[in-house]
Order: sequence, then C-alpha cells, then structure tokens
Amino acid sequence: MSVGRKRSFDKSAALDKAMRLFWKNGYSGTSVSDLTELLGINKPSLYAAFGNKEQLFTSALQHYRSSYGEPVLDKLDNPQSLPLRDRIQAYMTGVIDLVSDQHSPKGCLFVKSSCESGSSWMPDGVTESLQDQGLQARQKMTALFEDEQQQGRLSREVKANEVADYLMSVLYGISVMARQGRARKDLIAIVEMALKTLPVGES
Repeated sequence: MSVGRKRSFDKSAALDKAMRLFWKNGYSGTSVSDLTELLGINKPSLYAAFGNKEQLFTSALQHYRSSYGEPVLDKLDNPQSLPLRDRIQAYMTGVIDLVSDQHSPKGCLFVKSSCESGSSWMPDGVTESLQDQGLQARQKMTALFEDEQQQGRLSREVKANEVADYLMSVLYGISVMARQGRARKDLIAIVEMALKTLPVGES
C-alpha cells in the first residue's frame, strides 16, 4: 500500500488568511497560537515560512496594500479622462466599499493598525512600516494634485499636501465608523459633504 503524498503548504493562501485574522483582531489581539491554529501548522513551520509574528504582520500589511489598497488608490489616477472630482469620488467610494464589505472584516487593516501604533505592544518595526505606507499614500495624493495644477485643472493657490492630509483624515474617520457598524449610506453622505469642501471643480 503506497503512502499518500503529503499535502503541500500554500504560502500565498496562508498569508491571506493571516492577513484577515490581523484585519479582524488587530496586531495585539492576534497571538501566534491563533495564527498556527488558523493555518493548521505548528510554530516552527510558521517561523520557517514567515519569520516571527512581527515579520508575518509586515508581510500581511504589504499583501493588504497590494491586494486591496493599491487597486482602490489607482482610482485617483484612472481613467485620466474623468474630471479630478469624479476620480476623488470614485476613490472615496471605493474605500467605503472596501471597509464595509460584508465578506471581509469591517474597517481598514492599515487604519486599525495605525491606531495601535505607538502602544507598548506594537513593535517599533511595525510602527515604522505603518508610517512608511501612510507617507507613501500621502505622497501619491500630493503628487496627483500637483500634477493637476501643472495641467491647469486645479488652482495653484491650493496647497496639494494639505488637501492630501484632509482627504486621508476623512477616510481614516470613515474606516473607524465602518468598523463600528455605521451604514453605508451614512458613509456616502460623509463623502458627499467632503467633496463639497474640497477645492476641486464640479464634474
């Protein structure tokens, strides 16, 4: 009687599962035992595949960014044929769809983790990674608004970095409210109000 082939370990699928657990429970609320139980592996196997908890979380954060964050952020740039206001609206609505998706943990993994950063249970390396990713998003938004100014589609009197900060602060608040269970229509109303205050032209 032949011995059955050992089932291979799908590292990509395991990373996605780990990401969703961190997304649901946060960094401090997720233990190594929680991770090994979810993934069906022991601690040595977890460490061999991903490193320690901090390294796994950093990989999960990068996975979240590439799989969820960047596709939504791309709405700010594409399609270029749309007016800036429409692209901002599409981006903000995309964020709402992400943080209120019934098939995913509520809220945003990045925002939830950022709220934990600076605490005694959050490693400095994780805090630095969160800061770097937040800075990259801010720089992308700022560059977008500066490009719109160069194209003559946005007043040069507008301070691009301040608009980016304002936009990020609204979206952080939306994420927190979504995690608290606020209805999608309430979040859409916040976007509509924000669009009225942004220094961009109508569609």
